[in-house]
Amino acid sequence: MSARLFGRSLGRRGATFVIALVAITGGSAVAATMLTLKMDLRSKMTREIRRYGENLVLASGDDRAGATLDEAAVRRAIGQDGAPVLLARGEIARGDDTAVGAAVVGIDFAAHRRLHPSWRLDGGWPLSPDTTEALLGAALAQRLGIAPGGAATLRLESGGGAIRLRVAGLVRTGESEEDQVFVPLPLLQQRTGRAGRISLAALFVPGGAGEIAAAAARLERDVPGSRATPLRPIAAAQGAILDRLDRMTFLMSLIILALAGLCLGTTLFTLVVEREAEIGLMRSLGAGDGDVARIVLGEVTLLGLAGGTLGLLLGALAARLVGHRLFGAPIDPRLSVVPLVLGIALVVSWVAVLVPLRRALLIRPAAALRAE
Repeated sequence: MSARLFGRSLGRRGATFVIALVAITGGSAVAATMLTLKMDLRSKMTREIRRYGENLVLASGDDRAGATLDEAAVRRAIGQDGAPVLLARGEIARGDDTAVGAAVVGIDFAAHRRLHPSWRLDGGWPLSPDTTEALLGAALAQRLGIAPGGAATLRLESGGGAIRLRVAGLVRTGESEEDQVFVPLPLLQQRTGRAGRISLAALFVPGGAGEIAAAAARLERDVPGSRATPLRPIAAAQGAILDRLDRMTFLMSLIILALAGLCLGTTLFTLVVEREAEIGLMRSLGAGDGDVARIVLGEVTLLGLAGGTLGLLLGALAARLVGHRLFGAPIDPRLSVVPLVLGIALVVSWVAVLVPLRRALLIRPAAALRAE
């Protein structure tokens, strides 16, 4: 019945209904856009922040120099989110030239490549962990006069003889890594007599400070004798950006929906005024308050569903455009947004119709028909 009356009213008062439909469609489109951006931008923002490297470090709780952790236990705890590291000191030279002191870092090259996508390399990453290929910091390589593909000789302070290395690539980060030597983790473990041991593990934990703190507590529980330390500046910046993104999307959606609700309420009130004679005639034929309320709410529900559906389509297009402009990649629609947007459209429609509905229930047949 509501659908039939809605169709008749649409034919008689098409312009007014179009205004109401535009209002709810606009609010729904903004809600759909913001919800889609919120869901997708969080993952894209996390991926962008990840380029800055680790935000949590797991090390031994023993403060003595040279304290280590069990590599197997750490790998089970960190999974694919981190990279194990073994630290040592040594001297490196090109051939028989004078050697210079350097920090020697044993790493899992594949894990570090995932953890540090922003590292710029002249050359390439070593292809296998069972190799004597290494990465050299660009500043250190410049002092030694070594280019990618060149050879170097490394001597560790712990002894064990010279290690002949092939320099696969030069690391450029603008930070301390440019003065370090990166060698395969198994090689450094073997030469230092620390098989199966690591100095620390560097991790990236998605989310803000709360998620990082929770991950730190879990790691300390899973790896006995360890201490997890969040890198506060990175964690705080990541959390602040994501929190501001959430607040921005919520406030913008709330403001637009409030404006859409006001516009819709005004338009619906105008519709009720225009239909006073029609409502008065229904009352004279025996329609009660419940009948009038069901008709008005049914029409508004249909209007909300239509506006919500159109808003979903427009919101999906807007989200793809924003994603393309900001990240160079479109943001795809998400099915989880559909019930949320339709629910928002219906709630806004029902709230906006409260005042017009009250006016409709106050209409009396005699007064309405006399005015007609």
